[in-house]
Amino acid sequence: MSDEENSAAENSEKPLAISAETEDRVARLERTDKIALRISLAQTALAVVGFFVGLIALYAALNEADAVRKQQQASVWPHIRIRDMNIGLSGEERFDVIVGNRGIGPAIIKNVTAIVDGKEMQSWYDIVELATEKSARGISHEPIIGAVIAPNEDIILVSVAAKYSSKEEVFEFRDVVRSGRANLTVCYCSVFDDCRRVDARANQTVEVDACPVPNPASGL
Repeated sequence: MSDEENSAAENSEKPLAISAETEDRVARLERTDKIALRISLAQTALAVVGFFVGLIALYAALNEADAVRKQQQASVWPHIRIRDMNIGLSGEERFDVIVGNRGIGPAIIKNVTAIVDGKEMQSWYDIVELATEKSARGISHEPIIGAVIAPNEDIILVSVAAKYSSKEEVFEFRDVVRSGRANLTVCYCSVFDDCRRVDARANQTVEVDACPVPNPASGL
């Protein structure tokens, strides 16, 4: 074979060598891309798992915080009760209206409302005068708006005693209170500002968002 033929043969083989090298590079690139894709998928999967783990941790933390808050509220839960007491011993007749706390935390009294015959009253003197149709006398009372009542503490809100007035006046006041003509509501809050309102006539306590602002003229 001549030199020209040998040169032509070598030239014809060179493209084949380049093509094989290119294919090898392409194969290596494809393997690299596959590896990169797998790494990317793995990173994405880890990120998704991490996101859901974070959500679960946040949910658990919120639930724990809510449980702690409820436990704290329960540990200072007040419970106001309104009751009356009638003493009928001859010469010592007396009728008391009593507000007591039977909860396990202090009760902050925010508002007291007394209604008689559909009219809001401003003082116990007004109520006794309405009941007896006489000038109020023989009354002892303790305003409780703004007071803090400790657990198991009782406060005599008002007391009408025969030795300072008369047994007839005591009984007339008692009859007004017990007849349904009168009603007393007390709104109170815990130290965490969880508020409730107790209705004496309905014998019911309900939760409220906040207690109303008391009447400045109220002597209750």
